[in-house]
Amino acid sequence: MSALETFDVLIIGGGSGLTAAYYAEQDSRRIALVTDRPDAMGGTCVNFGCIPTKTLIAAARAADAVREAHHFGVHVDTDTIEIDFAGIMSRMRAARTKAADGARQWVENSMTLFDSSATFVGEREIETATGQRIRGERVFIATGSAPVIPSIDGLADIEYWTSADVLERSECPASLIVVGGGYIGCEMACFFAAMGTQVTLVHSNATLLAEDDEISEHVTEHFDDRVARCHGRAVAVRQDDGMTHVTLRSDAGDESDISAKALLIATGRAPVTQSLGLAHAGIETDDSGAIVVDAGMATTAPGVYAYGDVIGRAAFKHTSSSEGEIAYRNAFGGDRQMDYASNPHAVFCRPEVAGVGLREADCHDQGLDYRVSRLAYTDTARGQIEQASDGLAKLIVDDDERILGCHIAGPEASVLIQEVVVAMNTPGAPAACVQRAIHIHPSLSEVVGTLFETL
Repeated sequence: MSALETFDVLIIGGGSGLTAAYYAEQDSRRIALVTDRPDAMGGTCVNFGCIPTKTLIAAARAADAVREAHHFGVHVDTDTIEIDFAGIMSRMRAARTKAADGARQWVENSMTLFDSSATFVGEREIETATGQRIRGERVFIATGSAPVIPSIDGLADIEYWTSADVLERSECPASLIVVGGGYIGCEMACFFAAMGTQVTLVHSNATLLAEDDEISEHVTEHFDDRVARCHGRAVAVRQDDGMTHVTLRSDAGDESDISAKALLIATGRAPVTQSLGLAHAGIETDDSGAIVVDAGMATTAPGVYAYGDVIGRAAFKHTSSSEGEIAYRNAFGGDRQMDYASNPHAVFCRPEVAGVGLREADCHDQGLDYRVSRLAYTDTARGQIEQASDGLAKLIVDDDERILGCHIAGPEASVLIQEVVVAMNTPGAPAACVQRAIHIHPSLSEVVGTLFETL
């Protein structure tokens, strides 16, 4: 067994863990970074999520822009459009490699890297798979999440894809079944549909995405019309003659079969904590395996903090970056709390979706007095110009016109929501912040401006 080595900061996880590492480096602290995925420095976002998937979505949108140019009087022979799927995937992997290599170079130059898994053996002390013992004066756990594989009869006996496997494909399947109506399933369904694949999306809930009910219903109604949707649960799978067959069961118990060349399982993600030996350090988890933290990101063990997907809250890179800074500041004397009230998110499917704050159902459940404003994109000049018939914005405020939530489905939703995020971070979150602002005409920003004016 190697001698115990002590560091100012011990970080477990090479993805969101880099946030704490960044601030520790700024303070010239001695840092140990432990990761069991040295080949994927930067974590899920860089290697399996944000960067690669949005690179693919960009290609899909370029293809769709060509196909739909006739709506604006630009006529293209769509039969001659050539999708270089291998080239698209190669470009994506090059972007991913560049980002991961940059992260790894910074880590190797700025801290001590341990390419290994880690298990807690005591208070703020771990042991790597190679027997190295490491102790941190402050410890940060950011081991992320991994795909959830559902219990489906026969699934273990066949070949299927996860969201990570998709990124290694070089040939586009003629047909694809996507199991899962969340953000991963919806984005991948839209991407492959744009590539020319015949896609069937299986979702167990009546509507797609866990958004505000009205927005989810709107997205489900206006979802990419090239994607066939099946409402039901996948209960069995089998493969023969190069085809995958999935048996679906409806809420009423009726069963039916669908078939495709490939199968993607996109039924969510779960925190990665099973092999960390957290109990040895007095670190508690909940029933899902997520690490329990307080509003300052502190775990139940003194001097140990956790953030990102591993705590099972808002699983977004921008969220984990904020959590990571709060965790680091508090570890060294700060007293900050994470506020999720104005934490935004987006889904880059078709139509694009973004939201921040409470959903209407949340307001109802909490017994709040509230008002709702709604606006179709086509109620604005630019919405008409862009023929954005799938666009809808919804605003929720209390009786004092304090912003409680905003939810948007349509072009550039992820950009439009940001103005509301800024307003919600103004003391009192007053709707007047947006109402007083001058919005450029004719731009899509008028969707937000007009939405607030209609209160």
